[in-house]
Amino acid sequence: MSYSNDNNIQSDYSKQHVHDVEGLVSPAGRGRDRHTHCFETTTGRAIPCRDSHIHEVEFKTSIDDCHCHKFCGKTGPAIQSGFGEHIHLIKDPTSCNDGHRHCVIVATDTEEPIRC
Repeated sequence: MSYSNDNNIQSDYSKQHVHDVEGLVSPAGRGRDRHTHCFETTTGRAIPCRDSHIHEVEFKTSIDDCHCHKFCGKTGPAIQSGFGEHIHLIKDPTSCNDGHRHCVIVATDTEEPIRC
């Protein structure tokens, strides 16, 4: 699958996909307060970036230890995963809630075409 043409503009197909993302944030807290949160979301549509593309990602984590966290960020560029498919990496902190943050380190699933 090609993500750019001769003018470094994404093809119409590559703009029309999203990725599912799910996982756990890094643990935080000490002792009995040590905890993690899970999350599940779908990225926004592809955004052209240099000779690749990225996606915006937003979600709220599960409620654990009486609080949750927000995440608002972007993926890294596409990483070819074989068979014409690709993934993206995400590595950024969550919002600060209850006096701490967690780190999101995860790879997206392969792309899902948007069907109208």
